[in-house]
Amino acid sequence: MRGVSWLIGRGRWLRWMAWGAAVVTAVVLTTFFMTRVYFRGRIFPGITIAGAPVGSLTLSRASSSIQQRSLAFSSHPLLLSFNDRAWEIPADQIHLQYHTSETVKGAYSFGRDGAFFGALHMLAAFVDGVDLPIRYSLDETALEASLSAVASTVDVPSVPPSLQVLDAVDPKTQSRIVVNSGEMGRRVDLSLLRRSLHQRFQTFSSIPVPVPVLPLYPPGTSIDARLTAMRAERLLDKRLTLSYADGAEASLRSWELSGKDLVGFLSFDGGFDSVQIASYSATLAASIDRPYQNATFVFRNERVVEFAPERDGLALDTQEAVAALVRAFSELETGDQEAAALDLPVARTPPAITTADANDLGIRELLGRGVSTFHGSIANREHNIAISSNRIAGVLVPPGETFSFNASVGDISAVTGYRQSYIIKDGRTVLDDGGGVCQTSTTLFRAVLDAGLPIVQRRAHSYRVGYYEQNSKPGFDATVFAPSVDFKFLNDTPAHLLVQATADTATNLLVLEIYGTSDGRVASITNHRMWDVTPPPPDLYQDDPTLPAGVVKQVDWKAWGAKVKFDYAVERDGETIFEKTYYSNFRPWQSVFLRGTGGA
Repeated sequence: MRGVSWLIGRGRWLRWMAWGAAVVTAVVLTTFFMTRVYFRGRIFPGITIAGAPVGSLTLSRASSSIQQRSLAFSSHPLLLSFNDRAWEIPADQIHLQYHTSETVKGAYSFGRDGAFFGALHMLAAFVDGVDLPIRYSLDETALEASLSAVASTVDVPSVPPSLQVLDAVDPKTQSRIVVNSGEMGRRVDLSLLRRSLHQRFQTFSSIPVPVPVLPLYPPGTSIDARLTAMRAERLLDKRLTLSYADGAEASLRSWELSGKDLVGFLSFDGGFDSVQIASYSATLAASIDRPYQNATFVFRNERVVEFAPERDGLALDTQEAVAALVRAFSELETGDQEAAALDLPVARTPPAITTADANDLGIRELLGRGVSTFHGSIANREHNIAISSNRIAGVLVPPGETFSFNASVGDISAVTGYRQSYIIKDGRTVLDDGGGVCQTSTTLFRAVLDAGLPIVQRRAHSYRVGYYEQNSKPGFDATVFAPSVDFKFLNDTPAHLLVQATADTATNLLVLEIYGTSDGRVASITNHRMWDVTPPPPDLYQDDPTLPAGVVKQVDWKAWGAKVKFDYAVERDGETIFEKTYYSNFRPWQSVFLRGTGGA
């Protein structure tokens, strides 16, 4: 019976609870609906937008209030700061626009979204208050550009550790290697900065935004540094030679990496710096790669007016070069050898038209090449070098005939385009038309020697000229002065010879080349000697009434005297064709100054 009574009592309690809940629900709903009726056309109390109270306001008044705040906020740029630096981002720069009407409508709808949940939201606003963000839009691309501009001035890359090679052993460390520890860097945390800015946009906050940064630690540890220094010590006294064959002449081009260079490729992770090696490989490719060149040969009026010899195209396989360099570096580091050689992986592309295809005169290949430099020449001298070299460029020498420099160059005077520059005449250095032409005859002399052709006439200069010793030993010069002094050589080959010339006044480089058909001859120069080197006489001053008194003008420059010789021989199939010893007797030369004695 007691159990039945308990159940009956519990049932009454549940009914009372249900009645109570129903009453409370009815009261809440009635209050909710009465409040909605009371605040019809107005926002519920306790609601704010971006911190601004809009509760109990009509839509128009709330819109006006928020509109004023958004306009006030947009009229001032957003401020960013880092240490003692500051940046401004104007609202119009990022196209910031506030959507006041949509925001106020959202605030008005808060608490009106359904009966039950609407009542709860309205109650939350009454009790605790609710702050709603303002709605806005902006150009994210423009914002990103503004932030990137800021980051570019704040970001500091970390400096990785590096190795420094000393010229001598440090007595303290007993090593030539110094490890420079890296330096900390920093990077703007763009994600956090972006969130902070959006928070400012949503809350109308005018407080400057501090630019957040992340530390960037240099790679490597002290252990890595010590191990890398030990590796560097092993490489310091070693070297690597890189080479490849260039062109049909099979001339070898090479580079040498010293121990100091090899140390620069070390990485602090136990290997080699792949990025630096790839960069070096790209640098090699820039100096090696070239397209193939078809031969060009245009013959007109007994002269070649257009000529270009055939040339293979070259291309360095940079990926294979990187792999080969890494292998060579590793072998040098771990091996006992002090030097190693690496043939660079260079692919060749043959031309479609060869020099032999382009003509029927026997102009097939390069036989000889002469090079000289003329650094320090005055403009008129450079001009004359360019004219004289251009006059002999394209000249053909038939088999059995003798080439004459004076005949090929022609008249040397102002009438034919030459300008005044210094020449040697009557024992003096004087200004005259054509100064600098001997640079061309000297360079041709060197090309003829290289080609192994018989020289019929050649005279050395009276004194040593500095231009001709800039890239050569003394004695490899040839002077000309029409009509008596000429430079001549004989074409004793079975085909025509073509003389080509290139004068580069930008780099002060003159190149003379002789093309033809090789008969297998090889030229050699031996036993170069210089003796009886004598100093120049004292400076000579001469009175000149044509110059005002007190004016001194130098008209000649001193040069040391010397006697020079070298032996020249040409062989073919092991047999000497001809041989000769060339002598030069350079007189010492004094500086000459004119001293003015005339009136002012």
